[in-house]
Amino acid sequence: MTSEEVYRIAGVRGFGNGVFAREQITGGQTSYKVLHRMAGGQFVMSRLKAFEGAIALVPDEFDGYFASPEFPTFSLREGVGESRYVKHLFGWPAFWDMLKGESKGIGARRERVSAERLLALQVPLPHLNEQRRIADKLDAAMGSITRVAQLKKESDALVQQHADSLLRSVDQVATLGSALRVDQDFVDVSSDEKYAVTGIYSFGKGLIKRPVIQGSETAYPRFARLRKGQIVMSKLNAWEGALAVVDESFSGTYVSPEYPVFSLNTETAHPAYIGHLLAWPELWSRLTPRGSMVRRKRTTPATLLSTEVPLPPLPEQRRIAERLTLARRVAEAGARQVVDLEVLRKGLLDAAFSGRL
Repeated sequence: MTSEEVYRIAGVRGFGNGVFAREQITGGQTSYKVLHRMAGGQFVMSRLKAFEGAIALVPDEFDGYFASPEFPTFSLREGVGESRYVKHLFGWPAFWDMLKGESKGIGARRERVSAERLLALQVPLPHLNEQRRIADKLDAAMGSITRVAQLKKESDALVQQHADSLLRSVDQVATLGSALRVDQDFVDVSSDEKYAVTGIYSFGKGLIKRPVIQGSETAYPRFARLRKGQIVMSKLNAWEGALAVVDESFSGTYVSPEYPVFSLNTETAHPAYIGHLLAWPELWSRLTPRGSMVRRKRTTPATLLSTEVPLPPLPEQRRIAERLTLARRVAEAGARQVVDLEVLRKGLLDAAFSGRL
């Protein structure tokens, strides 16, 4: 290895998600004295994250890539292992649990999985013909599952494009201040009381219930109490979609002052339309901090209320909301199907490596 030579670097994603390309480097940009050269058809493992499924078959297109010594590579013994069978074995969550048992420690202190530990594991390894039979069945099933997941991604993209097209087609524009007003329903925090606290996911994924806390566990002197139909924003992450409408299940829960709360002016704004608007990436982009606020990356209530958005008359808002709600329901049904297929995938692997496939 020389300081001037350029090396294409690869890594391994966790949870069976395979090999990926990193930025290429020169020999002078790494402190490692040696690198591992990968070959298509080999297997590569992350010593640090193997117990989370970071172990994979090297695709042919990664032949000649390099990885640090933290990523040992392995070749199959001829006449003993079928690469497709072993690939599925390494994607089996129960196999990751075996590695977890071999990786001592907890959390960040967990000991790395060595090549020797991997090779010492006792795994289901039938005769080659049986490995090929199992691999054929798993290839067919996993191929179908992968295709469904890809179709789900494409469907999600189409739903987002549909929403973007509808919202951008609106000619009438107004500030959100014409639809929302800051709400001031605060309660003083008592150290003796318990509070069901709510947070917000980013990227338009809605609200999240956090553990109930004792008033003595927070430094905030007051909380805002939520009601159905209100809008909540995270000052810190509004620019990446941490905005949401409060539904019945979150009514009566609390948020800290870091989450400003707004009431909806129903004379100018339809609740469902505003809900879709809050999930619009273009709105998040308009809330992205600029100038002196870039470093802090906080969005104030005044910034939200002064942001211009498409805001047509109420009948048009209802029409757009109905179309977007229908599209969202279709997408949500697809999401449930993907979850079910993941359960099926794990069940197939469990059956394959316990002699039931």
